[in-house]
Amino acid sequence: MASIRKRNGSYLIVVSMGYDYDGNRRKPRQKTVRPPEGLTPKQLEKWLNEQAVLFERECKDTPQTVDKSITLEAYINIWLRDIAPNKLAKSTVVREKQDIDRLLPYLGRYKLTELRPEHFRKFYAELRKTPNQFTGKPLSECTIEGVHACLCGILSDAMEGGFLDHNPAWRTYRYAGKKKEKKIADEETTQKLIAALENESIKYETYFKLIIATGMRRGECCGLKWGDINYQEHTIHIQRNVVKVTGEEIIVKEPKTAAGDRYVYFSPEMGSLLKEYRKECDWEAEAYENRTLTEDDYVFRRHGLQLPMTPNSFTWRMKLILKKNGLPEKLNVHSLRHTNASLLIANGTDVATVAGLLGHSQPSTTLDIYTHAFDKNKKAASEVLQKGLEI
Repeated sequence: MASIRKRNGSYLIVVSMGYDYDGNRRKPRQKTVRPPEGLTPKQLEKWLNEQAVLFERECKDTPQTVDKSITLEAYINIWLRDIAPNKLAKSTVVREKQDIDRLLPYLGRYKLTELRPEHFRKFYAELRKTPNQFTGKPLSECTIEGVHACLCGILSDAMEGGFLDHNPAWRTYRYAGKKKEKKIADEETTQKLIAALENESIKYETYFKLIIATGMRRGECCGLKWGDINYQEHTIHIQRNVVKVTGEEIIVKEPKTAAGDRYVYFSPEMGSLLKEYRKECDWEAEAYENRTLTEDDYVFRRHGLQLPMTPNSFTWRMKLILKKNGLPEKLNVHSLRHTNASLLIANGTDVATVAGLLGHSQPSTTLDIYTHAFDKNKKAASEVLQKGLEI
């Protein structure tokens, strides 16, 4: 906010211009104004405030001088310090840092203005030869795609900051080979998994069956509170996501997009299981904490604490359940979400409805992810139509 200082017959408006990218305070902008004669004290105050707002807007719209000789590595340091923390979730920043560690050895020394599309194409080609430090296999194409997305985001912010007049990384990446199909349990495997869950504790049975039934994300399921469940309407209001970043406390945040805040539906059988699980949670709160469970308690909470369980707790448990019951170990918790979507599609649910239930912002996202499932559905519908024409 601009400050106003009174002088003899005039007023000085001072606007702070913040700090430059080296952390040095920029020189403030100043302007002297003389108010019209005959103004009452109230009119004078209003006039000065208007002048201050107009001058501040003028100052903020004036591009600041930036160092266009800065290297990508130097700019990324600025980006991580000043831009990323205010723009991205902590979990996203952690993931971006992993991608940054991959790109800096190849591209960090270049000045931003020196970067050309061929630099990025060569870099992606080198990444495809780079072994994964854990498996020893070449980096997956999804990993390389993520590095490209990270680069594009950083360079877009450099454009906004006046360091670049265009983004040199745009349209420099093409997915190599065929995209892998999602890990989905077929109908038979799903039934075996549901039967296996009935031999687990009611907490794990409820959690995994909820994801199969509703397609919610694992973090969304961890973020559920008892008050989110409406037994009369058979709905669950998804309005939170739980994230655990290594070395950080559990983060409970709102969905990334408006589409993520949504309602999903459950069957009477699922409702009965939820009520049975609620009774056990009521008993535990009374027996171990000497209190009554409330609607504000998390459905899946850490024992004795007002905190949700972490998604990784269920990831680990899922692996044990699959191994113990001889089920495909390639599956994971997210596979249950994909399984739900595939079952909806197989039953003829339209893409817009599937997108809404899954929390996708655009139906095009659903089509991109589940193209294979929709293609199967189209083929089956076509075969039924052909048989009808033959009769």
